Amino acid sequence: MARFAFTSAVLVLFLVFIVRRASCTAQDRPRGIVLGSSNEFINLPEFRQAQYVSNGARVPSDVMAELGVDQFASSADLQNGFFHKVRDLLASVVDRTGAGSTPALDMTRLRQDGLKLLQDLGLWDPQEPGQIDLEEMAEAVGKELRQFVGIQAWRNVSANCLNNTLQFFEDASISLPYTGQMISSDGELINRDFVYNFNIASLGNVEMCQSVKEWNPDAPYETQYCNLAYPVVGLDFYAVIGLCFPANCSVDDLQHLFQPVPFIGPYIGISCVGPYPWEPWAIVTVCILCFFLLLVTMGTVYHVMIRRRIQASMAKVAARVEERDDGQSDENSLSKAEIELQYGSNRTASVVVKKDLEANGHAAHHNNGFVDVEGDVADSKETITRSEEIRSQDNDRAAKHKMKTFGLLDNIMMGFSSIHNGSKILNTEQTAGNLGVLNGIRVISMWWIILGHTVYFMIGYWDDFRYVSTTLSKSFLFSVIINAGVSVDTFFFLSGLLLTYLTLKHLQKANGRLNWFLFYLHRFIRITPAYMVSIAIWASLAIHFGQGVGKHAMFEGAAEACRKYWWTNLLYINNLYPFPGDLSLQCLGWSWYLANDMQFFVISPVIIYLLYKNAKWGMGLIMTLCLASFGVTAYIAAYYGAGVGLIPAYNNNTLVVYGSATADIIYGKPYCRIPAYLVGMVFGYIFYKVQGKPFKMSKCFNLSMWFVSTAVALSVVYGIYRDEGELPLYAAVLYNVFARPAFVTAVGWVAFSCLVGYGGPVNALLSWGFWAPLSRITFGAYLLHPIIIYTIYTSNNAQYHFTYMQWVCMFLANLVLGYAAAFVLSIGVEGPIMGLEKALLGGGARGKKK
Repeated sequence: MARFAFTSAVLVLFLVFIVRRASCTAQDRPRGIVLGSSNEFINLPEFRQAQYVSNGARVPSDVMAELGVDQFASSADLQNGFFHKVRDLLASVVDRTGAGSTPALDMTRLRQDGLKLLQDLGLWDPQEPGQIDLEEMAEAVGKELRQFVGIQAWRNVSANCLNNTLQFFEDASISLPYTGQMISSDGELINRDFVYNFNIASLGNVEMCQSVKEWNPDAPYETQYCNLAYPVVGLDFYAVIGLCFPANCSVDDLQHLFQPVPFIGPYIGISCVGPYPWEPWAIVTVCILCFFLLLVTMGTVYHVMIRRRIQASMAKVAARVEERDDGQSDENSLSKAEIELQYGSNRTASVVVKKDLEANGHAAHHNNGFVDVEGDVADSKETITRSEEIRSQDNDRAAKHKMKTFGLLDNIMMGFSSIHNGSKILNTEQTAGNLGVLNGIRVISMWWIILGHTVYFMIGYWDDFRYVSTTLSKSFLFSVIINAGVSVDTFFFLSGLLLTYLTLKHLQKANGRLNWFLFYLHRFIRITPAYMVSIAIWASLAIHFGQGVGKHAMFEGAAEACRKYWWTNLLYINNLYPFPGDLSLQCLGWSWYLANDMQFFVISPVIIYLLYKNAKWGMGLIMTLCLASFGVTAYIAAYYGAGVGLIPAYNNNTLVVYGSATADIIYGKPYCRIPAYLVGMVFGYIFYKVQGKPFKMSKCFNLSMWFVSTAVALSVVYGIYRDEGELPLYAAVLYNVFARPAFVTAVGWVAFSCLVGYGGPVNALLSWGFWAPLSRITFGAYLLHPIIIYTIYTSNNAQYHFTYMQWVCMFLANLVLGYAAAFVLSIGVEGPIMGLEKALLGGGARGKKK
């Protein structure tokens, strides 16, 4: 009976696969199962797609225990000729009386042909009639067929889709060439490869399916390739098969055809390869991007063609005003400081003005990009009448107002200039007091993240998943990928360090005064526009970047999540709402980092002000917050049995409490991630105290600290490696609590040693000017590189076969494209917004120079 049940299920399921050919995506997308430990591996998981996603190395043991390898492999042997035989059966038993009519079943013919099919497939031997209860089987299969092919399933299917589907059955029964090409392009329902490499996807051949009409002009309809993901009953994963469908079957047809399938109907997902309709939000996004492009174009044209002439003309006016105002009070004159305010950002223009003024008989001196004009005007002053003096003063006031207006417009337009913004990004000069070593740390950390994502995001796209999950992942060196999540903590560390260091320096110069409203406003304006643009691209435009297997399901899931939760991203609470949440179901799943960083930023003024007023109180507060975080993280990790690396959870409490084994309990939560930020604040205070002052340290102590910091960093990355066996729960708890702050403390020592002159060749490398331009666009690279990676992976029409060379090539491609896109985002969105903010909020004079 077990074999009968399996055979009956296969017949029914395959009948549905063949008959129900339809277009594009299903509304109720399935949610696959990701690797159990993914939340500890740079968990920027996106939407777990049904296609190709398995439950990792734990699947095969369950499969083999329940079915047995031999039985599963023997079932796979049924694949030979299965498509053709089942379609022949359907063509013989389905009576189509007319176009658009409801098909009926010839039950007598069904019984006869069904027995022949079972005999051909080796499931029944007429010499041994007792092996299968034919009456029971015929009744069961007939009942299922009536359910799917009867009135309920076919009533709402469009006539065109139904006619083309039945036309295929008829043509397949007489082996027309185009049907053979459609069958050949299909994947395998029973994929024997699963037993050996855990590959639960059989994609078939996309191009062969799409070329049916082209290669067979007599084919009665166009075709489209779609993959169908369906849950395997009794097992914890989705299987995927690629199928070739008539092109005119609609989404509604698909829904009506697959909904009644027992156990799996509501969860089946379809993703088709083909163009995607342009929805309103995608058009709005394109309009927004075009608006930015227009502004950048206008700013660039102004910079190249207009600004020099305007600057030269305004400099003439300034020179004449200075001549008339020479000797008058500061209140009635246009001072050099005011001219400096307007033109302090342009060195090129000063050269033009110099030549112009010299041509008019004045001596001009270049002064750091500004123009100082000298001339003898004493004689002219003595001859000016009183009325002329009044007119001159009025003209001077008008000239001053005009110059201030033009100065504001000039700052705004230059902020939109791609040349101006690009030159600032590409500048490699080290400014006085610059912490150049942090540039190298920042860029290398970003490269590490992209390296990990290149592998991590490919999970589900490999055809040799068993090799990756059981062989490659167990290699010692591969731990640098498995534990690459600590590179994210480096950014928390850098954020806390720079914020503390720069704010303390400002408080020192301003005697403890700081506009805290502008403090928060600047931060929000600095990151939000580029962040929102990235979300818009991810949710509405990325689906139009190429075509490929799984692209529609992937990016439709992204759009659905962003429609629900985009406002949580805008408020920077997406890591807390909905609680506890699932990082793979967030809008822009990797943006959990931005939410944490903004939340840390919000509370940072209290700590920084205490550090400025009383360092002991400030350090005491930092220590208190660290201890509280350690306690909370330890409790959560112990209660929920949080694993580390690829080690799965130690219990199922997460599933029991939150109903999902992938609920985010630690990884994206601020109360668990804040220690790395606090360590950065401590180092920021130390940098503030020691920079610019002589600092002596013995070579022995320096070498010892380098040795200790290197050992700590390597132990965090490689310490949990296990060839056999698992880490005890107490060790996993300790790792979850202390690994991240320990790693960034080691990074902090590297930065400190380099700052005080004891870094040697490490300092030379990390302070290299090459890192400076890349460091300035790291934010854009962080936002955009996952979009690029997923666009590439979902545009592929076949699975990847993992090799080291392919991994290296993919990493380099992702790296170059990610930074190229970040450069465009920086000069197109970030730069203009920052320039506009500076012109409106931070570009005015803060008092005249004395």
